[in-house]
Amino acid sequence: MESRTPTLIDLDTELAKLTMFRGLTPRTTRAEREGSATLLARYRDGILFAGKNAGTSHWEDHAEDELVHILDGTKILDIVCDDGPPKSFELRAGMIAIVPKGTWHRFRSAEGGTTFSATLPGDHIESDADDPRTAEPNRVMPSGTPVIIDLDAELAKLTMYRGRTAQSTMEDRKGSAARLASYRDGGLSITKFAGKGHWEAHLAGDELIHIIDGTATLEMLGEDGPRSFPLRAGMIAVNPQGAWHRFQSAEGVTLMAATPAPGDMIEIDVDDPRVVRPELM
Repeated sequence: MESRTPTLIDLDTELAKLTMFRGLTPRTTRAEREGSATLLARYRDGILFAGKNAGTSHWEDHAEDELVHILDGTKILDIVCDDGPPKSFELRAGMIAIVPKGTWHRFRSAEGGTTFSATLPGDHIESDADDPRTAEPNRVMPSGTPVIIDLDAELAKLTMYRGRTAQSTMEDRKGSAARLASYRDGGLSITKFAGKGHWEAHLAGDELIHIIDGTATLEMLGEDGPRSFPLRAGMIAVNPQGAWHRFQSAEGVTLMAATPAPGDMIEIDVDDPRVVRPELM
């Protein structure tokens, strides 16, 4: 297994640097939006992106599912779902939308909203049309229904699981964790726990972690052994593909994870996974 260093992002700090851009249109350039949006990091074959804007974006599509988290304000998601007119979904702060790959969509907001997204560069239509099919009548328009998640409501259903260990089963953790939706080649999940998780590695791609509340320590296997990285609420970690890692929290942590599949794990409480997997040496 390859050993690398996680990418750590203080999302709250990065958002504080941005100002709200008002008057967004499909023809707004990146230069015009300077100071209202930022590239946070590379993630898998795409990027992590945050922005603050009011107005209407261009129609766009992506080669993989797009994950959009509304952090503040409200947004309307317009999306081509079928042969009928585009459907609209209202998103408020604390909600998440997973937009299916290849599906034409746009976001608009009268008052403004702040978003964090995991996305890929894609095609777009710089035309202020209510339906992208009128702007591109000869183009094939794939359709799909978005997954809309009320994250605050889902978190409220969970209880904190204390005393977690590497041997804790899903049955032990029942009521403290939930799978929210499928996402790309894996899933989006949430959990609340105090204790120490198992060592794990994700073979298909990077794992995205968002600390919603509390604090945790991320341990990751490096060339000289495990290294520790402190995480607090409002921070994001990107765990590199194939890197062995685990989380522990003394007081408790609430986190959301976008985890690719398949993966591997070590359900033994050891300080270094190479004790169990000597082939990692």
